[in-house]
Amino acid sequence: MLTRDRSKTKVLADEIGAWHLDISIDGVISALLTLFQAVTGKRPRYKIDGGSNAENLGLQNIQARIRMVLAFMFASLLPWVHNKPGFYLVLGSSNVDEGSERVYPTTT
Repeated sequence: MLTRDRSKTKVLADEIGAWHLDISIDGVISALLTLFQAVTGKRPRYKIDGGSNAENLGLQNIQARIRMVLAFMFASLLPWVHNKPGFYLVLGSSNVDEGSERVYPTTT
């Protein structure tokens, strides 16, 4: 499913002439889990790995928030990296099951 969604995203970006980045958040999530474990002594797990519903929901929420934080970070700073004025527009979508799309404007 993830590969199909990434492929659809890239095709859409190409069709509208947008610039598309595919960034792994695994390292960020791992760092957050390590911090959580250092503070609490516990490391939450996804349901597929034997975690509870509470752990699974908490981890999924963290993933969603990290994706959006990184999207805004890149949208805010990439114009500076490319020596361009203005801002980039963040196009995001929720989980496929939720069936909605959102547009998040940013300014620099």
